[in-house]
Parts: sequence; structure tokens; C-alpha cells
Amino acid sequence: MGGTAAAPGTTGLAVDGDGRVGIGIPAPLAALHLREGTALFSAAGDVPATPAPLGLSGEGRRAFWYADKAAFRAGYVVDGQYWADGSTSFDEANVGRYSFAAGYTSRATGQGSVALGSSNQAAGTNAVALGEFTRATGDNSVALGYGSGATGLGSVALGTACSATGAYATAIGFRSIASGDFSMALGKDARAEHRGAVVISDAFPGFASDYVPSSAPNQLTMRFVGGYIFNTSQNALSSNCGGCGGGAITGVMLAPGGGSWTTLSDRRAKENLRPVDAEQVLAKVAALPVSEWNYKSQPASQRHVGPMAQDFYQAFRLDGIGRDTTINTGDIDGVNMLAIQALAARTARLRQQNEQLHAQLRQHQAQLPALETHTAAAEAQARAA
Repeated sequence: MGGTAAAPGTTGLAVDGDGRVGIGIPAPLAALHLREGTALFSAAGDVPATPAPLGLSGEGRRAFWYADKAAFRAGYVVDGQYWADGSTSFDEANVGRYSFAAGYTSRATGQGSVALGSSNQAAGTNAVALGEFTRATGDNSVALGYGSGATGLGSVALGTACSATGAYATAIGFRSIASGDFSMALGKDARAEHRGAVVISDAFPGFASDYVPSSAPNQLTMRFVGGYIFNTSQNALSSNCGGCGGGAITGVMLAPGGGSWTTLSDRRAKENLRPVDAEQVLAKVAALPVSEWNYKSQPASQRHVGPMAQDFYQAFRLDGIGRDTTINTGDIDGVNMLAIQALAARTARLRQQNEQLHAQLRQHQAQLPALETHTAAAEAQARAA
């Protein structure tokens, strides 16, 4: 061993006067001190069907490799606020095959599971629980944060007090719940309660009774009381377009409390402006077929009124406007405004012509008494003759 307790060796295995063992070091600093080299814990083949008894149980601080389950444990286990039998977290019955658990009363009972942190539970096969008071009980589930739980198959819960109970559901944020299969809840108090639903919520207001739920399967629900901004260009959308000079900013906004989209229309974001003949546009609009219809993907009772994209494109494609399968709401608004301007111009001309006719009529009416007097005098003279 390279020495004795009274006279420690300088090579190989050394034992000092306090019973500390050093491997490759003459003065070990811990109960077991390995200098450089590699420490190996190995066993041939897969784990046995019936593992040998672990022989460890109850409260305490410990670190060990359980070869017959190919599992590792390190930390402190004790009965506490999360579960009354917390001290059994490292007991043989709570050690899953190929599992890893470390920290304060963390428990990894599922095969291939991982539990790290404080009072976490990874019970599902290949489940992962990290943080504090998290639980991943669904197979292939993940729970991260504080007090979050992933109980559905393949579910994910990230954040504080989040819950993913649906199969392949995801809950992220604060108190968000994804209970529908394949659902997703993001933000504060978002609740995706239906299959395939996605709910995204803001932080307003602060009380727990307020939440944003889904109302139908495969539905997207969002609440942002500060409004919505969607950018379609590299620069961020600004309400006053203060940076338009450095690059066009395009996108749409929905103002707080608003019910319709606001589209960027700042002159500084546009180029290649040219005038348009409003009369020609009016003629095209007058000839444009407009009908009532419903989308094939909607019930026949859900009716709409409007032109077909092909007809709209046929009318305005020479101007480079539109596509043969879509109609841009900004384009059709502009076309309608031009048609209205043409009608307004026609109305103004008709009003002017009408005023001229009224003026002529008033003039004729003013001349009528004199004409009647002259006619009467002529008739009287003729009778006298």
C-alpha cells in the first residue's frame, strides 16, 4: 500500500493517521482522495431482473452507485413538506433502473428518469424533473421550475405552478394549464382545455381568478391587453414610423382595446407613387362581379359577400395589383376609395350642372311676367284692330 498509518507511503494507496485514504497522493484531503486518474464503477452486462438488496434506507446524506440498477444517487433525503415519506426517496423501491437523482429529497422512480434539485419527483419512464417541488409522472415527460407538473404522456411543464396533463401537452409560464391532448398553454394563467388548442396569455391582471381559456378544439386564443404588433420587415414596427427613413417598416397593429387592425400607411414607408385615373377604376369596379358565397371549409349558413380573387386580379393586374387567388384588404380598400372619389367627382359635376339649370330656370321664371304682359298687350291690340 506504499506505507502505514504511522508512516504513509508516497505512491499507490496511502492511509494517513486519521484514516483518510489517498490514491496516488500521500496526504489525502478527504476520506477518499483520488489524485488524477480515472475512477470506475463497472459491472458486466445489463442490470439483473432481480437486483441485490441495496442495504440503505431512511434519512441521511449519501452518494452511491447502485450497480444492479445502473442508478446513481447523491444528496440528502428527509421527511418534509412535499411528502411525509421523503426519507425513503433513496430507498431501493424508489430507485428506478438507469435513473439519476441528486439534491434535496429528490426521487427518480421511473426507468431512465432524472430528478435534480429539491423535492422533485420523476416517476414516468424517461421522465425529467428539475427545480423544486416539480413532478414528471407521465412517460417521457419533463417538468422544470417550481411546483410544476407534467403528468400526461410526453407532456412538458415549464415555469411556476404549471400543469400539463394532456398527452403531448405543453404548459409554460405561471399557473398555465394544458389539459387537452396536443394542447399548448403559454404565459400567465393560460388554459388550453381542448384537444389541439393553443392559448397565449399576457400578465394582466394580477389576481388568480382571472385566466384565459380555450373554447373549442384546434383553436388559437390569445389575450394581450397592450395590443398586438406583427412585423413583416426587418425593422421593428413603430406607431409613428420614426425610423422609416432608414428602411421600410411594414406590418399591422391591433391597438389596446381595439377591434380592427391598423396597417402602416406612412408616406415615409412608401415609394414609386403614381396617380391613378379614378374614372377608370370606377368603370372596372362597376363591371366587377360581386356575389354572395361561403367558403368550402365553413358551413353553408356562414355567408360572405365579395368579389372573386380571379375577377379582381383580371381587372387590376395590368396595374400590378393583386394575385389570382388572394385579395389584399389594403388594395381593395384603395380601389373602393378611388371609386368613391370618382362618384364624388361625378356628383360634384351633376350638382354644378343642376345649379346651372336652376339658374337658367330662375332667369326664365323672372322673364315670364314680362313675356305674359307683352303677349297680352299684343292680343288686345289685335282684337282692337
